[in-house]
Order: sequence, then C-alpha cells, then structure tokens
Amino acid sequence: MALLAVVATSLATRPVRATVYDYTAGHADIGLAYDAGTGPRFFLQFGGDAEASGLTNEELIAGQPGGVVGEWSLASFVTVVPQSVQIPRPAGAEWNFLGTDAGDPVWIFSQQSQGGVPFLGFDTAKAGGGTGTYTLSNVTVRPPNGEVSLFQIDGLGMPDAVYWSTAQAGVDAVTVPALTHVHYAFGFTKPGYYELPLIGTGGGFPGQATGTLAFQLVPEPSTYLLTLAGLGAAGLAARRRRAPKQASGPAISGV
Repeated sequence: MALLAVVATSLATRPVRATVYDYTAGHADIGLAYDAGTGPRFFLQFGGDAEASGLTNEELIAGQPGGVVGEWSLASFVTVVPQSVQIPRPAGAEWNFLGTDAGDPVWIFSQQSQGGVPFLGFDTAKAGGGTGTYTLSNVTVRPPNGEVSLFQIDGLGMPDAVYWSTAQAGVDAVTVPALTHVHYAFGFTKPGYYELPLIGTGGGFPGQATGTLAFQLVPEPSTYLLTLAGLGAAGLAARRRRAPKQASGPAISGV
C-alpha cells in the first residue's frame, strides 16, 4: 500500500489538464503578437516537421480549432524533453549558470535542430514591428529543486550568452529582435514536470502578455515507480504460484 501511495503522489506531479498534447519533435515557435485594442499575447505555431501526440502535422500547422489560423495557446501543449539530450554538466565556471555541479546530469536541447527532439524558438513576426521581450517569472518544478536556463552556444560549444537562469538572480529576460525568430538552448537539471510562467512585452507597445510553458523531462519518476509497482506485483504473484502448499497442522510456538 505504501508503494501505491508513492505512485499516486508521483503521478500528481504533472497536472491533469483538458485537451493537452505532448509536443515531441520538430520546429515550433513561441510567438509574441501585438493586437491593437487588446495588446500583446503569446501563441505557439508549428512547422512542417513538427510532431505532437494525437494530432497530425496538418492539424498542428492549421492551429487551434476556433482560434486564429496557424496559432495554438501555450496551455494546449507540454514540450517533451527526451532522455537523448541528457549529458554530464561540462566542467568550468562558465557553466555554473546551469545550477548544478560539473558531471551532474543536465538536459540541454534545441539551439540546433535535432531529429526526434523539439526545436523550440521565439518569434516576433506578429509583434507589431517591435522587439519582443520574454521574461521568466516564478518557475514551478515538480519534483522540486530543478533549475532552468536559456542560453546560446558559440561555435566552440561554449556558452556565449545567458538569458534565463533560475540559479542566478536577475537573469530572467531575453529580447528577440523585431520581425524575426531566434533559437536558443534550454537547460534543465532534474527530470520531471516544469511550468515556466512568462511575461511578454513588445518594444514601444503598451501592456503585456502572460502565459505558461510546460515541459516534461523524461524519464519521469512516476514512470519508474509504475514500472517498479508492476514488477513488484508480478513478482509477488510468481512467488505465490511457486510457494509450496503447507500441510495443515497445529501451530508451533516459539517460531
């Protein structure tokens, strides 16, 4: 029963939300648009190689039913960060912004396009001709103690500029030039589920956009717990089948 309780608790690390899809591969952008009268807003748009659970690529490109053509709400997707992007944290103080020790596992993805991995960028093509600033707000991590970063890597594979780092106070904003889209590397230090609240502002325009990016780093601990629970149940059943039948008789005291 204790194991089942742990499993149930771990499953709760990723909230159950209506109509949410796992974005698993290909190109997508976090758009910042400016609409006269309503102000800035965030959206997601997908490219011709994008993949998500339960949707065809054509559906992804078309956008959310009933919404703006080619756009989805941030709340409709969880970006899945696969095990394949896990590496040991490189040595050197220049990597300290990641928020973990050299040699510890980190998950880094998506400054460059990789097969089978989300390629997530930032887009200001609809921001009214202004720059777009994406500011990271209060990050929620389940399980706790993970760090998040956003940075660029130079041609030698070293960090060139750091824009977000929950391990460093005040490193929380990236400004994207007007009428363009840019890709950065995302860094995470723990497996599990992350929610990244964002505030978006457009250069020269009033108001702000708000939205939350969700990420699932695999392996999720609940996956392992469920596997262990299944193996434990199968093992218990097997032991019961193999256990010899005991002859009935009086109980022996002192044993």
